[in-house]
Amino acid sequence: MKNPFTVCLLLICFMVQSCHNETKYETWMVALKTSKDGNVIKGSKPQLIKAIRNGADIKIGWGNKGKNHSIEHLSVPIWLAVLDGKEVLAKLHPQYSSTLDWDTLSGNHSDKEVIHQEWRVVINTDGSFDAIWYDRKTDSLIRRVPQHHTMTWFVRNQTKGEERLYK
Repeated sequence: MKNPFTVCLLLICFMVQSCHNETKYETWMVALKTSKDGNVIKGSKPQLIKAIRNGADIKIGWGNKGKNHSIEHLSVPIWLAVLDGKEVLAKLHPQYSSTLDWDTLSGNHSDKEVIHQEWRVVINTDGSFDAIWYDRKTDSLIRRVPQHHTMTWFVRNQTKGEERLYK
């Protein structure tokens, strides 16, 4: 490789290949969005179930808007179940409770009363959302709040070469 032209050509090829291999971000797409009643707003339950059966990564989003504040949640389930091929149940990882400071829009663990509490939830594609607060210190249920939310089930848009694993 004493020829400067060959070295220059190899360098250009390397640079072009490096530019071509830039980091590509995987996108998340909506597989299913349901109303509080479980009515399908976007996507479909069969589409979500197909993605789950094919091993796709799932995230679930929901939120709430009050008089003065709003909150949006996004979580990766730790467990999924397909019920009779029609509905999906998801469990989220237990979360340690914290305190929200709406004035500074921040969270903290300063409240000694909630430091040993966990929030646990089961989410269903029918719009139901069953949340409990559990006291790990006393090994007891603090409260249960069954509710309904508009929920969005996201699927990672993965590719294998040119062929999408999820369509």
